Amino acid sequence: MSRIHAVAGGDVILPCFLKPTMNAASHTVEWLRPDLKPKEAHCYRDHRDSEEDQNPSYKGRTSLFKEELKNGNVSLKLTGVTLSDAGNYTCFIPTMSRTQRPVVQLLVDQKSHSSLPRQPPRASPRSLPVLSIEGTNGSGLVLRCESEGWYPEPELEWFDNNGAILPATGPTETKTDTKGFYTVRRNVTIQQTDNNWFTCRVQQQNITRTKHIRIPDDVFPKPCQSYWTAGLCLAVGAAVGAVVGAAVATPMGYVVGNRRTKRQCVTGETVDPENLSVPLKGNSSGELN
Repeated sequence: MSRIHAVAGGDVILPCFLKPTMNAASHTVEWLRPDLKPKEAHCYRDHRDSEEDQNPSYKGRTSLFKEELKNGNVSLKLTGVTLSDAGNYTCFIPTMSRTQRPVVQLLVDQKSHSSLPRQPPRASPRSLPVLSIEGTNGSGLVLRCESEGWYPEPELEWFDNNGAILPATGPTETKTDTKGFYTVRRNVTIQQTDNNWFTCRVQQQNITRTKHIRIPDDVFPKPCQSYWTAGLCLAVGAAVGAVVGAAVATPMGYVVGNRRTKRQCVTGETVDPENLSVPLKGNSSGELN
């Protein structure tokens, strides 16, 4: 159970995120107050809000973040908070397992914020994630997502085009500045897919920042086939070692050819290794320029 503080007369967000992440836009979402009759504080059904069974005390004061339903964010916004709103709220998706019923306890203070957790002295806009290519890992690319200006510490996740969470290559890196705001960073290794769309999402209880990117096919490392050819040439050169000049020239040719081939294998003939850490620049559709 999570605990949320609010002040009478203000607004509050009751957080609820589906795990694993799934698109909730086509599902029924219910927020319930079990101690009330009717117990429904809010209902989203058939792609719209429904007031049919809603408790009259909540009419016109509740809403979901419709644009975030596709990301599994089913948090409830409650406006004009009253003292009677205090209580336990259950986030319920009927089509999901009945064991997954997150409960949020809302505590309402009459006048002051004295019971609220200490916040940084000044608010800061949370930055959109910045995506960059950090290098290669076998046949894959290492992508980095970084976002700054958060408080409290947010969650950062990478997703593929199907909404599946991508495993990180290590723990999420976090640091704080002198004002107490967090910067978060996470790397993942991606493999080439049918469309090469990937998404980074940074979120708190009621704030989400998302960045999408498509990686062109020719940016991925290509399989290197030239080492076998170079090895064969070396063997043939050794077989005719009776000619000293040829025996010397062949290994030299191999070394040069091998070095050239190695560069092509690592870079795929499309990415300069010196530029792999430069942030990706995307257009409005998220594709690379």
